[in-house]
Amino acid sequence: MQTYFLKFLKIFFFFFLIFTQVLDTQGQTSLNKKADSLFIQKKFDEAKSIYEKIIENSQNVNPKIYLKLANISETKGEFVKELYYLNLYFFKQPNEKVFEKMYIVATENGFSGYEKNDLNYFLFYYRQYSNYVWAGFLLLGIYIFTVLVLKKKNNQFSPIRHKVIFIVYLVFLASLINLPNNYKSVIIKNEKVYLRDYPSAASQIIGSISEGNRLNVIKTDDIWYQVLWEGKFCYLKESDIWVVK
Repeated sequence: MQTYFLKFLKIFFFFFLIFTQVLDTQGQTSLNKKADSLFIQKKFDEAKSIYEKIIENSQNVNPKIYLKLANISETKGEFVKELYYLNLYFFKQPNEKVFEKMYIVATENGFSGYEKNDLNYFLFYYRQYSNYVWAGFLLLGIYIFTVLVLKKKNNQFSPIRHKVIFIVYLVFLASLINLPNNYKSVIIKNEKVYLRDYPSAASQIIGSISEGNRLNVIKTDDIWYQVLWEGKFCYLKESDIWVVK
């Protein structure tokens, strides 16, 4: 009896999730059309308000909304917000034109963290081609696993180091697959933000940073984000930043 009840609950929650996602998509589409109409009419403040409402209330946001908000922010001269929305779009759909646009806006306004360096290029190409990378490594893992299984089946000797290397490879593959989910960057949203040596408001201030700069997150500790700035590990408060993930 309990088994049937558990199966019923699983089926119920499955269809409930599908139903809520359908409602979310329908509501999003209706609001999106209204906002798009206002955007075309250049009623940017009204369009922005609706787009932001969609982002706040929806789990799966159409990335094009971020581009439109970036366009509105640029029109209003809000370049930090423009970069924030461009980053959100880029995180979902890596695009070379958006990558270039972020670099230009940042350079013109003196913001750092958007340089065309090895790290940013690696993250760009990794996001763009990550599915192919995963597929390649996964196929290689399946091949190695098949060889080990066949050797065991045929009573052939497999050195311990081969098995250890395969386990290390699986750990590496899991880390690689989770890289986009674990990677975060932050954009400073306030005019002047203090950097602290520990995740506490009572800790020592070791520097400051201005708005618009982008930093990579090392780790999080409640409302504090550890970043690397000018060769020093330091902490930022969540209220001073926009998180891109």
